[in-house]
Amino acid sequence: MILTVKEGGAPVSPGGYFMKRLKPIVWLRILLCVLIVANMTAIFLFSAQSGEESDKTSGKVSETVAEITVKDFEEKPQEEQDRIILSINKPLRKIAHMAEFGSLGALVFLLLLTWRGAILWRYGTSLGATLLYACTDELHQMLSDARGPQATDVLIDLLGALITCTVLLGLCAIIRKKKGTLNALMQTTHYYLQSDKLEKPLRIAVAADLHGERFDRLILRIKSEKPDMILIPGDLMDDHDLANADASGFAFLRECVAIAPTFYSLGNHEIACYHKGKPWTHPTPTFPGADVVERIRQTGAVFLDNDCTLHEGMTVCGLTSGLNGKKNEPDRKALKRFANAKGFRILLCHHPEYFVPYIQETDIDLTVCGHAHGGQWRAFGLAAYAPGQGIFPKYTSGVIDGRCVISRGLGNHTVYPRFFNPRELVIVHYGETAPSKKRKKRSAKA
Repeated sequence: MILTVKEGGAPVSPGGYFMKRLKPIVWLRILLCVLIVANMTAIFLFSAQSGEESDKTSGKVSETVAEITVKDFEEKPQEEQDRIILSINKPLRKIAHMAEFGSLGALVFLLLLTWRGAILWRYGTSLGATLLYACTDELHQMLSDARGPQATDVLIDLLGALITCTVLLGLCAIIRKKKGTLNALMQTTHYYLQSDKLEKPLRIAVAADLHGERFDRLILRIKSEKPDMILIPGDLMDDHDLANADASGFAFLRECVAIAPTFYSLGNHEIACYHKGKPWTHPTPTFPGADVVERIRQTGAVFLDNDCTLHEGMTVCGLTSGLNGKKNEPDRKALKRFANAKGFRILLCHHPEYFVPYIQETDIDLTVCGHAHGGQWRAFGLAAYAPGQGIFPKYTSGVIDGRCVISRGLGNHTVYPRFFNPRELVIVHYGETAPSKKRKKRSAKA
């Protein structure tokens, strides 16, 4: 019995072939560039108006505002109406300027946030770019009839950008602070599966995609579940963290080993494949050296790099990420060895998109995955995007074919927050009776 929605079939992305070829970060950059150009064009066209045309446009807007905000405006004498419109017009024009350049600054800042780097440098660059365009806009007005450059307008334009960029900077700081700890909303999901190969109950904790974040609360949660084994199917930390003996990922492994036997395989971040790089190029994988492998083993965890180990009559295998810059696929020879192993076979496989085309045809008993981060944004059971699957991905959480469990992950490695998609610790139960619906609901939201 599986207490979850069953998924199956081949991965489908309605984005089309071309959208699959470009990474989502590239699409986001293209969209932001289009919006920036549209914003600058709108400012240019407004500045190209003559003084008479500009006054006429702002006057109509001011009149509309007056009709909405001033009581009995239409019943007042025309002279008083003109006075009210004039009193509204000047501040309204300044607010419009702030809005135009505030949106421009925010868009430039959002574009720069799609690259890595010092956030204050990107903040300053956004303000500098907005200031430069504000200066050129005032010079452009010199060519218009009855209009001329004003230094105060440049300062007002810069103030608009300063407000919007500072708000975004504050939001980034809040997001980064929340990323640094797992004290944010975290869900525990229980799946109850069955297998005739197991002679006694088995409880497995799946901790996927921690991405080097703090884990204080997570360890307490895992400990309270009393698992028989802990599986970490990749993206525990990035490749540069693997080179740091003091990285939190190694401490997490040691804490896990103190709770239960722990098994760790490599995701794309451990081999330095981030779905990043220049828009038209691909990353080249770099695999951990002997010193890193030894450091992992010193934690007491079992490290599985396209390899298997025996544990209490079971075979536990780790399938290393195949995101190699040419084609995202696993090592098929290693997968064949795993399929031919004896006993109950557990496979740590970072990529859920590998299951249907490569693993489902085998009789491996359990595959645990991560990587998709639940699709990052979720609504009505649908996910927005997952690497390797594209837009509206199919395999982001739940159970496929009763044998593949997908975790929504425990960390977040982008500045874009999760929406309706809490971090998830997965507990897989074999040979245990599922609790009642009421009790299950409470435990899942603990």
